[in-house]
Amino acid sequence: MGADARGALAKLLIAAAVTWHLLVTLAPAWVTVSTKPSLGRDFASYYYAVQVAADGKDPYAKGNLSKAARKSGKKRGVHPFLYPPPFLLVMVWALPLDLMTSYKAWFWLDELWLAAAMFALWAWWKPMGRGVGVLLAISVAAFTAVSGNHIMGQANFVGLAFAVAGLWQADRGRWLVGGALMGAACMVKMSPALFVGWWLMRGKWREALAACMSALLLSVAALPLIGFEHQLAFYTRVLPLFGSGDYNGLTIPIDMFGNHSMPNLWHQLLWIPGPKLSTTAQTLSSMTAISLVLGLGWRFRYEDADLLARANQVGAIGIAMLLVPVYTYEHHCIWALPAIVASVLALSQGRLGWGWAPVLSLAFCFWAVEISDMKRMHLSIKSSLPALGWLIQEAKFLALLVFGAASALAGARTGPIYNAVPGEREHVPAQ
Repeated sequence: MGADARGALAKLLIAAAVTWHLLVTLAPAWVTVSTKPSLGRDFASYYYAVQVAADGKDPYAKGNLSKAARKSGKKRGVHPFLYPPPFLLVMVWALPLDLMTSYKAWFWLDELWLAAAMFALWAWWKPMGRGVGVLLAISVAAFTAVSGNHIMGQANFVGLAFAVAGLWQADRGRWLVGGALMGAACMVKMSPALFVGWWLMRGKWREALAACMSALLLSVAALPLIGFEHQLAFYTRVLPLFGSGDYNGLTIPIDMFGNHSMPNLWHQLLWIPGPKLSTTAQTLSSMTAISLVLGLGWRFRYEDADLLARANQVGAIGIAMLLVPVYTYEHHCIWALPAIVASVLALSQGRLGWGWAPVLSLAFCFWAVEISDMKRMHLSIKSSLPALGWLIQEAKFLALLVFGAASALAGARTGPIYNAVPGEREHVPAQ
């Protein structure tokens, strides 16, 4: 097939995937949000947090959010607010609006954040060929976490857009811009700090310092909205307890169907009644998290890495961000998108053996099945075939392990270079 034919085919596949996303994913999700809003779902905690903060009260006190919800006459209670204080700067636009108007507006803002994140990934990785755009489009179209994120009113695409844009700019040598964007990502959601650690591991001190300074400046900028005392409460009262499963009073069971984290696995194996991890499960979760992070650090210790290797390193770190927390639900897993694309690119370009093809294909298929359908399958067979029922329950968690392992393996291998930074060498010896 000639270059023109390949280009036409790539455009056709992208157009088909975008059409699928708009008609099969986005349109039904919007109907759900419009007709069955369930009073703002997870978005309600962000909405009432900014309202409470604007009144000078502590948004991390769950009782304050519940009082604001009851006062509005919309809800009796909401989930606790769990995000860093500067996150509320993202929500100031909602102050004059009611909950339902804000929730519906957030649906479309979330779609714009998705578009921004995918554009940044494409702009960064496009030197690796036309397949980048095709894989991004197909992954977004097939990934059920996208519609779940939109319907729940979650904020994952905000952090992903800032993080990917920061990584892209830093990879172009624009360390100040890249670091500032990454600092913003960390102030939307704490877990992108693992990317800052990746920079430090590779000797990118300026980028890491810029990220820290950005986080500090954003915290200062948020002071008129949320005062120092309430900001301090997040770092001293809320954040330290995340590792135990105490998410500031969150009442969702750790072993709820569709929690795709490693702590959940330990919680199931060492089950003790209660809303938190047992001491043993907490210890094993911490040891697993430390081992995972240190293992990736060792795996990616080489300074020389081409764009394909760096892309897979970013993908592996994104998977680690999902495996480590106590709670990792469907909507969080949009952070796996870089790993999905990067690992398939590694397969197509010879960094992974073709034995990975069926494994990656199966993992991709798991992520293309609605979590609600998997739960129905699980419930229908768990009593008669408990082992198969458990495999269905944990299928998406196992898929995360597959994408993470593939990205970790490809991230430590080099070959023909597809440079993002002019002037890099054309080849790096294989490690």
